[in-house]
Amino acid sequence: MTTTPRDTTIEAGAEKRFFIEMLTKDIELLPAIADLVDNSVDGARSLHTDGDLSSQWVRIKIGDESFLITDNSGGISVDNARHYAFRFGRSKDFVGVKRSVGQFGVGMKRAIFKIGQAFELHSTHRTVEGSLEGSRFSLKVDVEEWAIRPEWTFEFDELEEQINLAPDEVVGTTIEVSKLHPSVQDDLNDPTVLQMLKTELRLRHQESIQSGLKLLVNSETALTAIRPSLQSSALISPIYKRFAIETDIGSVEVRLYAGTIAPLNRDKDTDPEDEGRAENFQDPGDAGWYFFCNDRLLLVADRTLTTGWGNPAAAYHPQYRLFRGFVYLTADDASLLPWNTTKTAVDRDSPVFRAVQSEMKMALVGVQAVINRVKQVRSRVEDDDPKPEILVALDNTPDQPIDSLTESSFMKVPEAPPPKRREVPTSRTQRIQYEVDPDRFKVVARALGASSGSDVGRKTFDYFYRQEID
Repeated sequence: MTTTPRDTTIEAGAEKRFFIEMLTKDIELLPAIADLVDNSVDGARSLHTDGDLSSQWVRIKIGDESFLITDNSGGISVDNARHYAFRFGRSKDFVGVKRSVGQFGVGMKRAIFKIGQAFELHSTHRTVEGSLEGSRFSLKVDVEEWAIRPEWTFEFDELEEQINLAPDEVVGTTIEVSKLHPSVQDDLNDPTVLQMLKTELRLRHQESIQSGLKLLVNSETALTAIRPSLQSSALISPIYKRFAIETDIGSVEVRLYAGTIAPLNRDKDTDPEDEGRAENFQDPGDAGWYFFCNDRLLLVADRTLTTGWGNPAAAYHPQYRLFRGFVYLTADDASLLPWNTTKTAVDRDSPVFRAVQSEMKMALVGVQAVINRVKQVRSRVEDDDPKPEILVALDNTPDQPIDSLTESSFMKVPEAPPPKRREVPTSRTQRIQYEVDPDRFKVVARALGASSGSDVGRKTFDYFYRQEID
């Protein structure tokens, strides 16, 4: 008799719709768009190992019913598209761009699903930079239809391999997302959200923009970067440290800057002096730490315990509003960097971050000590006093780009002048002290009606002054 073998397998496959919904719940719209820009930036950087991105561009066009992003960042090779680019999660054998921003292999797909329910992708790739040989491909996907299919695959709509490209042909990628989710369509048509997107991209990709990348959003005018700067002169040296953190699988290079920025020109009629009254300066502005991983900004003006505020340094107070700190982590292998999957925050449990965090705390304590010292000196200076050198330096030193600074393990400023010696005011009285026979003292005291030696002394002095002098 034949015995049918038992089926011992257990179904553990993923449900696409659940996967899509959960994947997109972890990220907001603007960081999702920034993820698409990340891919373009990684491609651009792979073309220019010297860091000069002046020939590279990324354009975003937001229409009433679609979202479009195009770049000239080298495109996606057909082999990459077949085996890596559209997988949900990065395979072990994938070799990415050194010092890339992308790490987990979900950014592009998650961003597309977050924005809409259908997309078209076109890409042109040059096999070797400078050669004519290349490839092209395109695909169109309706996410709703794809979600009900059992296969976890996409299909090329057009595919050309080993073809000759024109010398001036743009090699890059175009992604157009349509069937926008209603909430996304509302947000992208809101001028306020559009401005927030521009600000997000300026901040998150400021290093690439400074390196020449042209990033355009619904405009022919490229976004400008905010260039990190600190006060620096012959009198002031901010903190600048460089060090490496070694791990079992690679090294992370760290650059840490901390100091102060120049105070803005103050309108004395509308902008009050800082005399310790915190109510005058409630807006913290841009004070805090800025934390980058492979040139992608994760923390913006952070003033929390994560970066040392409140432990061991003092918690944020308006007197620290001129503090700025910048930390740059770079690694060939992006998996070494302490960021979350959405690249919007740090992994506080990462050994790499903990090592950097310790240095940030020490730097913050050092700069706060300088700010506190300056405040004490300012409180002691009177209107007719000459201005101490430490105040002249902090009030008048301009900001310098941090890439022009020299290394210094602590913040250097002029010595604070010692507190003024307080002169003891000249007394307006004269003390008289002498000794007499106690029996005679008692007789005089009774005659004067005095109750103590000092009282007897004052009354006898007054009597002599009236009778002999007055």
